Amino acid sequence: MQNVSKILIMNQVMKKYLVSTLIPVLILSFAVVKSQEYKSLTDNNAKLAISGGWNKDSLYYLPPFSLLNHDCEKSPYTGMSREEWIRCGIHILEGAFQYVDELKTPMFLPKFPGKSYPAEGNAKATSEIRSAAIFEAIARTFNVAAPLLAENPDLTIHGIHLIDYYKFHFLQLLVNPQCDYYIGEPKNRPFQSTCELGNLSLWNLVTPDVFWNRLSKDEKDKVAQTVYKWGISWTNTHNWRYFNVMMLTFLDYYGYPTDKALMLAHLDNLLLHSVGDGWYRDHGYDYYTIHVFQLYNSVWAEKYGKKHTPERVEIIKKQQEDFFDIYPLIFSRSGNINMYGRSILYRLGASAAMPAAFIGSQPPSSIKPGEARRIASGALLQFVTHPLFFNQGIPSLGFYGPFEPCIQSYSCSASPYWMFLSFIALTLPKNHPFWTDKEELGHWGDIKKDEVYSKYSPGMGMLISNHGLSGTSEMRPGKIHNQDPNYCRLVYNTAFPWEAERNDGITSADLTIMLVNQDNKAKLPAHIDAAGYRGNVLYRQAVYDGSNLPGFVDMASIIIPDGEIRIERIRKIGKAKYFLGHFSIPNLKHAPEIIKKEIEGKNCIIAKIPGRQLAIINIMGWMKIDTLENMGLHPESDKSTLLYAEYEDLECEYGTVEILISVLLHKTDDINWNDNELQPIEKIEPLKKEIPLHLGGMNITLKNKKKYTIDFENIDGMSSRD
Repeated sequence: MQNVSKILIMNQVMKKYLVSTLIPVLILSFAVVKSQEYKSLTDNNAKLAISGGWNKDSLYYLPPFSLLNHDCEKSPYTGMSREEWIRCGIHILEGAFQYVDELKTPMFLPKFPGKSYPAEGNAKATSEIRSAAIFEAIARTFNVAAPLLAENPDLTIHGIHLIDYYKFHFLQLLVNPQCDYYIGEPKNRPFQSTCELGNLSLWNLVTPDVFWNRLSKDEKDKVAQTVYKWGISWTNTHNWRYFNVMMLTFLDYYGYPTDKALMLAHLDNLLLHSVGDGWYRDHGYDYYTIHVFQLYNSVWAEKYGKKHTPERVEIIKKQQEDFFDIYPLIFSRSGNINMYGRSILYRLGASAAMPAAFIGSQPPSSIKPGEARRIASGALLQFVTHPLFFNQGIPSLGFYGPFEPCIQSYSCSASPYWMFLSFIALTLPKNHPFWTDKEELGHWGDIKKDEVYSKYSPGMGMLISNHGLSGTSEMRPGKIHNQDPNYCRLVYNTAFPWEAERNDGITSADLTIMLVNQDNKAKLPAHIDAAGYRGNVLYRQAVYDGSNLPGFVDMASIIIPDGEIRIERIRKIGKAKYFLGHFSIPNLKHAPEIIKKEIEGKNCIIAKIPGRQLAIINIMGWMKIDTLENMGLHPESDKSTLLYAEYEDLECEYGTVEILISVLLHKTDDINWNDNELQPIEKIEPLKKEIPLHLGGMNITLKNKKKYTIDFENIDGMSSRD
């Protein structure tokens, strides 16, 4: 109990210090792109001083990773070399192996509070759940260990010879029925072992000398029997099919009985999930396209497909070429990923396709090695250098630090190690262009500071925007069919991660409605539908559940540098209140500075913390704009401040159609906006003379003389819900 108390006290002290002191510094440092030099956050040996050395009585702690040797010549934007990737991988494994006493100790990581499994805690976990958690820990830390061991088979951490450790425990899990964490026979339902076996099969193809080639003939035969049983068994009809594909591929590759017809059936069904631009529909549109579809596509095509079914590889290569034409846009200029999609605790798994693209001799021409490495390294540094990322030595269940609103019940403490599939980069030779080419900015090098570059993906119904001044990337989804915050926000920004919903329903980066005669809180849209991208204007339609028929809000977005102009057409279905949330700003060292001002008769509110700012301006229709203080909703801090706009019509059950216009801006520096930036609109005119704006549309002219036409005509017929 004394050790537990010390751990809790240590975590609280560290969290208070890091939140108040280091986070603002980190945020500012990531905003710097040109000639970036990362400074050490802490001595890499600090853990020894804090814990008194690595032994069974040590505190479970791991400092953020820090670069030792900055490669400013080949990596001017991140400083990361191949050697630093190796150091980082060892650093990550040092945290996990704190929980392993000796070679025969299975890696059963601590259960943290919240909805992850084992739900009842480690001590009360059933044998099946305990086995699953141990398999996840061993198989997913192998994502880091496998490429490191391929490089250095003698790697030892905390006195444990890793190559022997993984061999011993994989054999216990897969072929020893007497072991108390043996995975057993396939269930009559999909189960976690399918995922881990599929991933182990991938590494057996990519790094065979780390595990597979170290087995005896008898051991190989037994492992192959287990893999076959699971490979032909139940799976989920989404990305999980690829785990079965990889198991059955692995068996055929090494000359064991398999089911080729089933393998190709799974593969063909996976390829049919394509929606264009290299993205796949996997219940929704998210990073599973990257760390499963694109990564596994690359390995399968190179190791098996090009020899046995080249016609399928042609399809994969075409989809991959299209993918890399838009994929780099989802990253910020410094390589940061956006907090978007389920399983976001896999974080930098979103970058795994960057190195995977260069597996084989025909990488896509739409991405250069130097750009791919810059993004992969930037994404890695986004997290491993963050002071809250390692929670008691292991990656937290959250985005930066622990954040339960973004996780799912199918995750356990070991689940985040899936993100390190990006370490497949280390399987590329030292002399590969991925490692030897100089880092490049890619498309970011063509975006001027006063510009924004946007690209629309019709299949996903998503607009991706890159802002030249702030260096942020934004995603605006248009095919949202749930109220999961990982998907349902109207916009996701790399510098302003999404915040959880308030008890009253008012939500950041979303439009909520409260029907006063039936609701006790504002509610999110039941679904949001894409209605196209025309004339540099994004159209979407939000649909809300009503007491009888659903209500609609037609939405248009004009993307401007570091922000957007939003136009809402409110089609009323009853007495209601409407709330438009901007991003929320974390209260790191203290509450933000709030500035309220009027510009050309338009009300404006600005919220500022060091290195970040938000602004909301009421251009037309909104009755008020204001701020709300939140507690426990933000992934970066306990307290946060939300900017929002409000409109209400409590007089009429069936009111007139209204047009509401606002400007929402963001910054990643401390420079004040000027009035023309805060109020960029010169004039708003009817599109059709003598026809009201809500019926005929409008022309909006900005002060920089750019013109935009807003025309909602026939939007019900354009909506993707059909």
